[in-house]
Amino acid sequence: MKIIDRYIIVTLIKAATVAMVTFLAIIAFLTLIDELGDTGRGNYTTITAIQYVLLVLPRVAYELFPIAAVIGAMATLGILCHNSELVILRTSGVSLVRLAWSLTKGGLLIVLAAVLVGEFVAPVSEQTAQQLRTVAMSEQITLKTRNGFWSRDGDNFINIRKILPGNRIEDIYVYEFDNNNNLKSSTYAQRAEYIKDRWQLENIEKSYLTRTGVTQKVQETESWDALLNPELINLVTIRPQYLTLLELYRYIEYLKSNSQNSLQYQQALWSKLIQPVTIIALILLALPLVKSDSRSISVSQRVLMGSLIGIAFHLFNQIAAQMGVVYSINSIVSATLPTLVVLAITFYMMRRSA
Repeated sequence: MKIIDRYIIVTLIKAATVAMVTFLAIIAFLTLIDELGDTGRGNYTTITAIQYVLLVLPRVAYELFPIAAVIGAMATLGILCHNSELVILRTSGVSLVRLAWSLTKGGLLIVLAAVLVGEFVAPVSEQTAQQLRTVAMSEQITLKTRNGFWSRDGDNFINIRKILPGNRIEDIYVYEFDNNNNLKSSTYAQRAEYIKDRWQLENIEKSYLTRTGVTQKVQETESWDALLNPELINLVTIRPQYLTLLELYRYIEYLKSNSQNSLQYQQALWSKLIQPVTIIALILLALPLVKSDSRSISVSQRVLMGSLIGIAFHLFNQIAAQMGVVYSINSIVSATLPTLVVLAITFYMMRRSA
């Protein structure tokens, strides 16, 4: 069985990889065509658009893993069926459960790849992509460095170190200059939130430079009209589903501690946690769908069937997530329901096929 396991695993990985690369190529091409329409805005050039497209691909790949997995499983079993290998295995006494275990081993490698991309690659590349695009197009943000965003408002130069979802920013530095470009004052705020068309700064430290020296002042809160356009923050901020598990957990705790709604982030957290199970469930779903005596169906037809199943599940999953947020459904239920439905269908069909 080790030889059979190795053969099934290698075939599954190859087929899933081909499916992933094909989808990524198509999506990259279509995204680039769309982005080229924005070239010329600010400093957004064709080269910048290409960089942006390449940077968003890890996020796209993370979303495509379940679809690529089910296509790979359908193609693998289709090849076995087309070559009569599935018939030989079944007549040799290999059960559906044993075949399912072989597919699961290959699926675990796909799960590992998905976790690595989703936790270590996609969050960083997605945030870099959004920042690159926003800074290139924006007239308000003048510079993006490793120390955050820099913008100018009249005589004030503003440095924002951290941008969070929900129109929140942290570690804000404001430097005010006079007409002779001499520094008049510097202001540091630990955090700020956009409320009622104004920025509410918290934990503020101010330093005023005079001829006699430096005067310091501490304030708990202060309101500012101009700091940074909140629409730009929404463009730069990475969406909840593309944060890492640790970032999601910390932000959920922050929202709860401030008595704010965290349902959207809980939904994203549970969706990421359930995705490994989703990948395995979709792979196993392919097993009862491919009958060993059905050689009349070509491998390409099975790939098409896998594509339709994957896309249908993706849409079902998105609808369930949105409904969970809109109707305040328990995030565990709305995040796991699509996967549980697939598992139930898979077990039912496997029992009938056994």
